[in-house]
Amino acid sequence: MKQLAPAAALALLLAACSPEAPPPADAPATTGAGAPAPTALGEALLEADGFMPANPGGRGTGRKLSFGEDEAVVVDFITRLRGDQPPRRSSNAECPAGPLAFADWGDNFQLAFSEGKFAGWTAGEGAPRGFSTVSGVHIGSTLAQLRAAHPEVEVREDSLGPEFSAGEIHGTLSGTGDDATVTTIWAGVNCVFR
Repeated sequence: MKQLAPAAALALLLAACSPEAPPPADAPATTGAGAPAPTALGEALLEADGFMPANPGGRGTGRKLSFGEDEAVVVDFITRLRGDQPPRRSSNAECPAGPLAFADWGDNFQLAFSEGKFAGWTAGEGAPRGFSTVSGVHIGSTLAQLRAAHPEVEVREDSLGPEFSAGEIHGTLSGTGDDATVTTIWAGVNCVFR
């Protein structure tokens, strides 16, 4: 037993010093520039009055962020979930709903703020597939799936192309046939020009 302990210790020491040894499992991921890479939010429940990101640690469902909450609180909460990677910030004073500020973390999911309050969200093409409504509608769902999940859905053509409304959740479609797909989903205040 005494002979195995030093050999095991030496093997562990060499593995730890090896430049090819993988980083510890709890080490933050990094980008090519050495900065921490944002933690992806793989799942979020998209609701008409806010959204609930999944807890990336796998413990519980997370915390619902409701429209009307303070902008700084919402941005800070999501920033921490994303490994402290700050969001890209922008604003548009010309939105039909009035001046809006925006935050996104580069995954086609954008938060909108009006007068310092959380006011809306938009999921665009490329948003994580796990970002879905309670009924399972997500970017890429077909119109047939949307209709099955929301029998009350209204589809219309306007300057954006095919658009839908399912209660207080809205979006755009790639067409009007059953196999057309959802290309954008939003709720709350947005900056859509028609």
